[in-house]
Amino acid sequence: MAFESRNAPHKDRILRFYDIYQKLNGPTLLHCKSGADRTGLASGLIILFEGGCTQEALKQLHWRFLHFKGSRTGVLDAFFLLYQQEAEGKIPFIDWVRSHYDEDGLRTAFRKDRATTLLSSLSTNVGKFG
Repeated sequence: MAFESRNAPHKDRILRFYDIYQKLNGPTLLHCKSGADRTGLASGLIILFEGGCTQEALKQLHWRFLHFKGSRTGVLDAFFLLYQQEAEGKIPFIDWVRSHYDEDGLRTAFRKDRATTLLSSLSTNVGKFG
């Protein structure tokens, strides 16, 4: 199972990871090269698969794990914040991924506005839509 750390998460990979996760029967070890970005993404996805909140998922992407949201890897933060802004509390995460998540739109917005502007906008607007 492969995720990228510097690109919008791929819808098909999230759905494949969800299918794999549903079949697990016990504890599982997640790891990537440095354990910062892709491991944080996978851990955050599991939190949301289990019905947890975006704020808990975002804690998996933290500087203490050597994740820096001001870099290109900030697109992972933007992914979780996008769900929080668009659908958290309205529809289950996996349904949002299947039906509403616009991978190309997030990728384009993140490249255009880069981390600071997009993350600031998403963080500021959370809770204003509802």
